[in-house]
Amino acid sequence: MLLIALGTITDVMLRWLFNHPLVGFSEIVQVGLAVAIGATFAAGAASRVNLTIDILADHLGARVTAWLNLLGASALLVLYLLLAWQMGLHASDLQERGAATVYLDLKRSPYIWTVAVLLAATGAVQAAVVLASLRDALLASPKRDPAATAPTLGTRRYALWAIGLLALAVALVGSAVLGIKAFSATAASHPSTVAIVLFLVMWGTSLLLVPLCASLALTGVLGAALLAGIDPALSVLGTEAAAFLTNENLAVLPLFLIMGSFASASGLSSDIYRLAQALFGHFRGGLALATIGGCAGFGALTGSSLATAATIGQVALPEMRERGYSPGLATGCVAAGGTLGQLVPPSTAIILYAILTEESIGRLFIAAVIPAVIAVALYLATIALYVRLAPDAAPAAGRRVRLSEIMRATRNAWGVLLLFAMVIGGLYGGVFTANEAAAFGAMGAFLFALFRGKLAGGKLWRVMGEVTRTTAMIYMLIFGAVTFSFFIGITGLPEKLVSLLNSLTVPPLGVIALLLVIYILLGAIMDPFPVMVITVPIVTPLVTSMGYDLVWWGIIMVCVVETGMITPPFGINVFILKGISGGDVPMWTVFRGVMPFIAADLVKLALLTLFPVLVLWLPSTM
Repeated sequence: MLLIALGTITDVMLRWLFNHPLVGFSEIVQVGLAVAIGATFAAGAASRVNLTIDILADHLGARVTAWLNLLGASALLVLYLLLAWQMGLHASDLQERGAATVYLDLKRSPYIWTVAVLLAATGAVQAAVVLASLRDALLASPKRDPAATAPTLGTRRYALWAIGLLALAVALVGSAVLGIKAFSATAASHPSTVAIVLFLVMWGTSLLLVPLCASLALTGVLGAALLAGIDPALSVLGTEAAAFLTNENLAVLPLFLIMGSFASASGLSSDIYRLAQALFGHFRGGLALATIGGCAGFGALTGSSLATAATIGQVALPEMRERGYSPGLATGCVAAGGTLGQLVPPSTAIILYAILTEESIGRLFIAAVIPAVIAVALYLATIALYVRLAPDAAPAAGRRVRLSEIMRATRNAWGVLLLFAMVIGGLYGGVFTANEAAAFGAMGAFLFALFRGKLAGGKLWRVMGEVTRTTAMIYMLIFGAVTFSFFIGITGLPEKLVSLLNSLTVPPLGVIALLLVIYILLGAIMDPFPVMVITVPIVTPLVTSMGYDLVWWGIIMVCVVETGMITPPFGINVFILKGISGGDVPMWTVFRGVMPFIAADLVKLALLTLFPVLVLWLPSTM
């Protein structure tokens, strides 16, 4: 991916300086991207980096959890094998047709064959994970004394269980095929019922710790097979996956992930926090104000709420506690500031939404700018009001910082400012496409980390390993989402929901308000990614039928789900901050500290909902 970034930068510079871009470079990116992404899946499988909905895990016990992990690993193995099979069939079809690129006449089939082989290798890795999960399940005990000798598992017993598991899997697949053939006629006459039932099945399996990508993809294949036939359903899985792997516009996703990882490794978080501290430190509650500014700046580099809350929290919390800030204010402002990570562009959540809805990534990034500014301003106002009503929550205002200190902090943070200006300024000014902006950002963050000496001692491989695993997770999630979306589309359920909505007397604003409440509740118990991939296929047709713009709805969706991440009782950011702050801060204190920021979020949502121009004006000027 770094080579793709370097090639993209070279292409841009040749176009600017000599009006002579690299001929056919986009075709090289297409085939190279497919192989690069395909190579990440085995690492993702080996690391078991899969997005799961684990809200029930703490209540199930060790033994039940171990067996459910085995179920999830087995489902993921089936998905990898289906993908490898269908990708191979797609490559064979390309080979028979002699499909090639337009300018360079690159044969497409060898690259897709490579992806198929990589997926097959991923299946082998996942098979090892299944066997390891089987061992863990057999050895799991609900009440084992930690001091006791670890139990052992005989080879014969282990082999018999493995053979039995394989036989069960074959029987289930055979039963599914027979069931599809037996009930396809009935299903075809009741497509909406099939959609609702399998939607509930998808939710149920996800709650039982089956990775979300497997729940979405396998449920989507099952539903599509019932309604359209087994061969077309499986074909969709392969062709859609191949289409996304070779879509050069999606290179923006791994490139921005690289940018965020290198920015985090290079220590740019401390630079932006010190700049914010120089600007706001002399006010009462200055460190809390600086934390919000630091979260906004660092969020622009990482595009991740959890990473922003965790990274800035490690820098800001000890300093605020040492200066006498109340635990509630200290943890509350970091938890709330972390939500800016997905709103301040570039954002991985916005990229995912753009992929799922086929909206412009650049327009969505620019649309997020004013809402992000509003969010930061409301958080700053909340802190100012907080320390005014509760003076003991923060120490008295400090001395006013000299201009020379502000300039020194600005010079130290020039890297952050340059990266943000280059990416967002280039997009808004039409200088860069989203891919080109991501390439410059990724290479810039890499160079900062390199010249600061932050990649020595194996750190480079750790950063690249992190990007590899995250890329594999997100692409598998996309494969599952598009397969499930295809199934939902052929059922006609979105159209029927739109018709039902039109027959009711509920005004559009009332429907939007109901959706916001649902999203806040979902965001409180789930990560933004699963919320988006599960609901987008159903909700976006409703939104467009009421005349709303999908760019506006994308920003609203990101905002409302991020509000859920700090909403009791399951706000994910709150638990992150509880872990960082230590055992001396009760969970109730963190929730109490975050409540004023939830109120600020509700004000922001009301403004953006009632005045869509706040979202749509800036993109309209591009």
